[in-house]
Amino acid sequence: MSNRRKYQVEEEKSQGAPEWMVTYSDMMTLLLCFFVLLYSMAAIDQQKFEQVAESLRNAFLSSGGKIFEHNSGKDVMDMLNDSDESSLNDSNIEDGNNLDDDLAAKLEAEKKQKMEEFIEEIKEYIDEMDLDEHVKVIEEEEQVILRIDSVILFDLGKADIKESGKDTLRDVGKLLKEIDTEVVVQGHTDNLPINTTLFPTNWELSTKRATNVVLFLVEESNLDPHKLTATGNGEFRPIAPNDTPENRQKNRRVDIVVAK
Repeated sequence: MSNRRKYQVEEEKSQGAPEWMVTYSDMMTLLLCFFVLLYSMAAIDQQKFEQVAESLRNAFLSSGGKIFEHNSGKDVMDMLNDSDESSLNDSNIEDGNNLDDDLAAKLEAEKKQKMEEFIEEIKEYIDEMDLDEHVKVIEEEEQVILRIDSVILFDLGKADIKESGKDTLRDVGKLLKEIDTEVVVQGHTDNLPINTTLFPTNWELSTKRATNVVLFLVEESNLDPHKLTATGNGEFRPIAPNDTPENRQKNRRVDIVVAK
């Protein structure tokens, strides 16, 4: 009897899987779930991907996403190429502007140097010809005025250039030709009235004198007529009071105004 019970107990113990198998199975199950979870996270949901892509197309192209259905990104590449070309063109324009600025600065420096040489040569000429009393060089910020007393160029009440004055103008014209800039020749008189057939007033006298000087510079010194202007101011821009013969002589003048 006791042997039978012992056999039944041993038989009951031998039924079912070993206890370690339960733990092993649980571990395998957990590993399987883990890898399934990894796979689900790595796998691309085609439908969701297309929805995201469509949303990006709408956001960036505002075209309903249709553009990629026809050209597969060709237009986008064209846009990028156009952008590159535009950047290159902008760079070229900037380089061109820098070159233009450098060239302009160089030309300005050369012009300034020529003007300084012109002033120096005029002053030397005045000293050599002993014309200090009748010819003055007045330097201003925007211009240089070569002030010539009319006694050198004209007889009283006349506008024809004297022979002695032609030599002076010829030498001045040579120097003006070197700088090649805008020149205004201004005629001025004193306030003594004049009433002749040729010159009813000082306006006509001063204008004719300035005009004759311009014509001489063009014909004798080959100055560019496009850069020459003649003006007559009569007695209305004096540099001294018209109260003495000496002061009136100062006002009878021709100003050659040279732009810097």
